[in-house]
Amino acid sequence: MQLISRLALVGALATFPAEGLAQTPEPAYLQVRAVPHGKLQTVAYKSSALGTDRKMIVYTPPGYDTSTTRYPVLYLLHGAGSVETSWSERGKAHVILENLMAEGRMKAMVVVMPYGYAAQRTGTAGRGDAAENKMQREGFTRDFLQDVIPLVDRTFRVQADRDHRAIAGLSLGGAQSLAIGLTHPELFSRIAAFSSAMGAATNPEAGGFDFDKVLADAGTLNASLKLLWLGCGTEDTLFESNQAFADLLAKHKIEHTFRVTGGAHTFAVWQRYLNEVAPQLFQE
Repeated sequence: MQLISRLALVGALATFPAEGLAQTPEPAYLQVRAVPHGKLQTVAYKSSALGTDRKMIVYTPPGYDTSTTRYPVLYLLHGAGSVETSWSERGKAHVILENLMAEGRMKAMVVVMPYGYAAQRTGTAGRGDAAENKMQREGFTRDFLQDVIPLVDRTFRVQADRDHRAIAGLSLGGAQSLAIGLTHPELFSRIAAFSSAMGAATNPEAGGFDFDKVLADAGTLNASLKLLWLGCGTEDTLFESNQAFADLLAKHKIEHTFRVTGGAHTFAVWQRYLNEVAPQLFQE
């Protein structure tokens, strides 16, 4: 494992509205404040599952370098067409989390943001056919389970057990969080999914699962999960499929939260959800 670089935590550049046009105020949870800051670092590794060189972003909370504390860990997955830096650069995930920690609303945690595909894709590659999507989903899952989690467990001071491990994501990453989290309850006790691209989770031809089978043992699943949280905006084109999945969970008597808000398929919605969900992840 090689630590390539540390990314500076900087505030967003100020923007100014055109004359005569109102500007929507930036939510308080996105504002860079004079609070303790953690660190973002790019971690390079060789994937034994895929035989390729890969990268992920790891966030360590304020005080990590000077403490001996072991922290819970959140695996935070990006959406289709994005990369491992999307949650930090576009989503400002670290800003949201640091504001929550400074307010005493969230337990400090390590956050891992891996690359969500098995093979590199270009911005013009389109959505891919079922065969490619199956390869991408299954390859990423192998890398995630065989390489990413073990690497984090042995390299960072995390509590390496299911009770202190969560998975969450947006769009494609939301579907991956549900697919991986619900089929591996021995690894994850908390799952959150934002505006999930449900076809990536529920279509076996594209690497998904038959969730009627996955959810069949409601008693065992409910006993193992501390949090199962879904959210989607009503203006999102994926809203109906997210509603359908929430209905499927209800049909199987799986305990969950389905958060319905306004909003489309945008980072403004996902940032809001992260701000809402993060304090719930590792409550005492």
